[in-house]
Amino acid sequence: MCSEEKNQLDSKTLRSIVEGTSTETGEEFFETLVERLAFALQTKCAWVTEWFEEEDRLSAMAMWVDDRHVPEYSYQVSGTPCERVIKNRKLVHFPDRVIELYPDDPDLEPLGAVSYLGVPLLDTDQKVLGHLAVLHDEPLAEDSTKLDVFRIFAGRAAAELRRLRRDRHVREREEKLSSLFDSAMDAIVEMDGELLISRVNSAAEKAFGCSAKTLTSSSLASFLSKEAGAKVARLMEELTHQPMGFQSLWILEGLDAVNCAGEEFPAEATLSRFEVNGQSYFALILRNVNERQEAEARIVSLTNEAAYLRNELEALQGFEEIIGESKALRRVLADLESVAKTETTVLITGETGTGKELIARAIHRRSQRPEKPLIKVNCAAIPATLQESEFFGHEKGAFTGATQRREGRFKLADGGTIFLDEVGELPLELQAKLLRVLQEGEYEPVGSSRTQSVNVRVIAATNRDLEAMVKTGSFRKDLLYRLNVFPLNVPPLRERENDVVMLASFFASNFASQAGNMPPRLTKGDESKLQRYDWPGNIRELQNVVERAFITAVDGRLNLARALPEGAENPRAGHESARREPPEVLTALEVQELERENLLRALHATQWKISGKKGAAELLGLNANTLSSRMKSLGIQRPSSSS
Repeated sequence: MCSEEKNQLDSKTLRSIVEGTSTETGEEFFETLVERLAFALQTKCAWVTEWFEEEDRLSAMAMWVDDRHVPEYSYQVSGTPCERVIKNRKLVHFPDRVIELYPDDPDLEPLGAVSYLGVPLLDTDQKVLGHLAVLHDEPLAEDSTKLDVFRIFAGRAAAELRRLRRDRHVREREEKLSSLFDSAMDAIVEMDGELLISRVNSAAEKAFGCSAKTLTSSSLASFLSKEAGAKVARLMEELTHQPMGFQSLWILEGLDAVNCAGEEFPAEATLSRFEVNGQSYFALILRNVNERQEAEARIVSLTNEAAYLRNELEALQGFEEIIGESKALRRVLADLESVAKTETTVLITGETGTGKELIARAIHRRSQRPEKPLIKVNCAAIPATLQESEFFGHEKGAFTGATQRREGRFKLADGGTIFLDEVGELPLELQAKLLRVLQEGEYEPVGSSRTQSVNVRVIAATNRDLEAMVKTGSFRKDLLYRLNVFPLNVPPLRERENDVVMLASFFASNFASQAGNMPPRLTKGDESKLQRYDWPGNIRELQNVVERAFITAVDGRLNLARALPEGAENPRAGHESARREPPEVLTALEVQELERENLLRALHATQWKISGKKGAAELLGLNANTLSSRMKSLGIQRPSSSS
C-alpha cells in the first residue's frame, strides 16, 4: 500500500470514529466507540472498561465482539494481558501468540485470540480509571499511525470516563446532602433575597402543617408574623454586607411563625447566607419552642410520676388483698363492687387504721381506669404553704425555692384516679380550689394564669366527722356534697371479731416469709386474747402487735403477752359492743405449754446453766434435780454447740 493510500485510510478511520462518537455521551458514547474502533482497525473485538482497584476487577463499559454488543462483561485482571496495561500504566501490544503468553486467561481461547492491543485510561492525577483494548484472531502488526489513532481515542474515552465519574460523585453527594437535609429534625427553609421559598425539608412541612408544594410557591413572609417578617428582612440585609465566613447568625429572642392554619407558634431560629453561581440564597432553620417545652414538661411529669410511684411502693406495707369474712366487711365489699365501675366520687370514712387506703386501691383496680395511675395525696402530711403547689403544680419562680417548673398531683393523675387521704385536714382556701376541680375539671398552677384541664376520678378518705366540721365552719358544705356522692364506711376491727384471727395469721405468715422462718403458731389462747382486745388502732395496730409478737416469739409461738398493751386482756369496756365474758379456763395441755415456755425462758436467761449460783433452778426457785426431771418430762434438751 502506497503512502497516499495509507494516509487516505488513516483519514477515513479517524473520520469514522469522530463522526460516530462526536454526538454521543455516556453509555452510547462507549458503545459507538468500540463498534467504530473494531470496524476501523478490522479487529474481532474491542472493549472499554472501568477499573475497580479494591476488587482487582475490570468492568466493561461497552464491548463489541463479532459484530454485536456483549452486555455486562467483567473479569479479574490477574493473569490476563490487561494486567500489564493496568499495573504498568502504558500501552501494551502483543502482535502474535497472545494465548501462549497468557495460558491461564479463560476468555482468550474461546475467542481464538492471536493478537492484543491495550492502553490505560488515566485521570488527571495519572490514576488508572480503566482501559481501552482490541483483540484479533489474526496477527496485528505494529503500525505507528494506527497506534497514534488508538491513543487519541483512548484519551477521548478517558475524558468521558472522568466526566461520568465526576457526575456520579456529584449525584452521590447531592443524594447525601438531600438525605441530610430531609432527615434534619429542625425545619429548614431555603429562600432567595426576595423571601421566595425555593426548598423546604420534611420537618418544615410538619412545623407549618402544609406540603412542600404549598410552601415553595409562597413567600416566607406569609408564614411569619409581621414583626418577625420585618426582622428577617433586616437580618438578611445585614448578612449581605458581612464578609464570607461570617454570614450566619442566631436570631435573638426567636421568631413568631405562623402555620398554614393561621396559628402562631414561637420558634428558635438561625439565619445564614450562601451563593450559587453568583446568586444569593438564605437558609432559615426553625425549631418550634412549644414542642420542646411540651417534651420537657412531659419528661418532668414522667420523672415526678416515677419518683412518686417509687415512694408509694416503698411505703406499701402489710396486706395486698382485703382479708376478712365478717358481715360488716362483706357489706362494704358489695358496695365497693357496685361503685367501682362508675365515675362516681367516693368518700371513705372510718376510724384510723381501718384500711381506707386499701379500699381506695381496690376501687381503682376494679374501675375503668386500672391501667392509669392512682395518685395518693396525704392532706395532713403536706405543709400548709406547699399544699396548693403540691395539688396543682407551680411555674418556675412562682415562689422562693421554685427553681423549676413542676407538675402537681392532679396533673400526674390525669386520666386516672386521685386519692385524697385525710381530706378533713385541708384549709378552707384550698377547699375552694379543690371544689372548682371537682366541678369543672380545671385549675391554674401556682404562678400561672394558664388554665389546665384534667380528667380524674376522685376518691377521698377521712377519720373525722365532716358534718360536724361543716357546723363549726371548718369544712365547706358544698365541698362535702361534692365528695360525699357515694359514702363507704369501713367498720372498725372490734366489729369484725371473726376477721381478727385471719388478719393476724396473714401478718404472721408475711413476717415469717420475709425472715425465712416457718409461720408461727396461734393457739386457742392466742386467738382468744386477740379477739378480746378492743383494737383502738384497728388493723394498723394489729399489724404492729403481730410484728412485735413475732420478734419476741419463743419456739415458734407468738409472744402476745409481750406484744399486747398492758391490760389488753381485760374484757372490753366503754363500747356499746362490749360484752361480759367468763374468765378464760386453760386446758391441761395449755398449762403444760405455759410451764415449758417458762422453763425455756429461764434456761435461755442463764445460758442453760441448771444448778449452782445464778442457775436456772435458783432463778425458778426449784431444786436442780426437780428442774432436770421437769425438763425431761417436757422434752426440753440443751441445744448442741452447732445449733
